[in-house]
Amino acid sequence: MTVSVPLVRGDEARLRSTETDAARAPSEQAVLWAVGTLMATTPATARQAEHILSAAAARAGLPETVLASAVLDVSRGAPVLARAERALRQAVRMARSPHSAPSSSPCLLPLRDDAEKALGRFFETRLRLTAAPSDLAARGAFEDSLFTLCVLMGRPCAAEALHEAVRYAET
Repeated sequence: MTVSVPLVRGDEARLRSTETDAARAPSEQAVLWAVGTLMATTPATARQAEHILSAAAARAGLPETVLASAVLDVSRGAPVLARAERALRQAVRMARSPHSAPSSSPCLLPLRDDAEKALGRFFETRLRLTAAPSDLAARGAFEDSLFTLCVLMGRPCAAEALHEAVRYAET
């Protein structure tokens, strides 16, 4: 560990060291900032950015808050632990790799009639839920219709499944 000699008087040095320590202290706020930074630079959704941060922390053997502080330090141009930077680069690389993303076309497509029926049920349940947002039965039916679309279209994300089903039904 390197020791730096302050170039200011004693009271000013103590004040500056507590300011920098507070700025570098790991916190939940640092995690939120790091997730936002990863969302912007990777690009990724919030969930994917959280997964990248968790994977990098596990790979580096550091708590997430410490790795989040390292992400912030890198964005500010400050030096960070080499293992933290290496783990973060590997986690981002894995998130960007094509094998982690779903393929652009499913191998086995459903019957067009089944896709159209599932889409119709989705739109019906969405209208029902919009009319009565506090109705638990309407929410359950809506979630079931989304799950059905995900299974039919072979997509883990509901938005992707809906987009794929609409595109498939239109062709």
